[in-house]
Amino acid sequence: MATAVDDDIPSNAIAEVIQQRQGYDEIATAVVVDITPEGIAKVILGGETDSCDASSLLQFASSAEATEALLGRTVLVLADRQTPPVILGVVAQRLWEEQAENGAREAHVQLPVGEARSVQLDKRRVDLEATDQIRLTCGKSSLVLRRDGTVIVRGVKVVSRASQSNKIRGATVSIN
Repeated sequence: MATAVDDDIPSNAIAEVIQQRQGYDEIATAVVVDITPEGIAKVILGGETDSCDASSLLQFASSAEATEALLGRTVLVLADRQTPPVILGVVAQRLWEEQAENGAREAHVQLPVGEARSVQLDKRRVDLEATDQIRLTCGKSSLVLRRDGTVIVRGVKVVSRASQSNKIRGATVSIN
């Protein structure tokens, strides 16, 4: 989940909002029930039944990030009865997300054919599956896995190291 942090918010933004609304405000909680296509959060304030538009000090790079971070979540708002509430932050019981027991998360993505994509993963296991071939390339080096079981490792310099035995086995082994 991506959220803005206080480094992303101009240092005087909160003070300006509070100063403009001084004398009428209260800090309250609300639940984000919708996000409009224009990027406006709809919230229901605690104790209310109708939703209202809310401004926000949090900004996100995309609609998907905003939806993941806010939709259905309890937020802290600066509120009064004359002006729309201002979302100050997300209320959470924990300061970070609890990971699954093995640290894994599953994502199923269908990438468009012919378009280059990059993926950044930092989990304990990555599974890639393809019907014909998987190719990993970085500069002048590459690793190719083919459907027929062929594995091709190419590079300017290839180093193989092992803290225990390093075995080469095959029906035939050719060196040079």
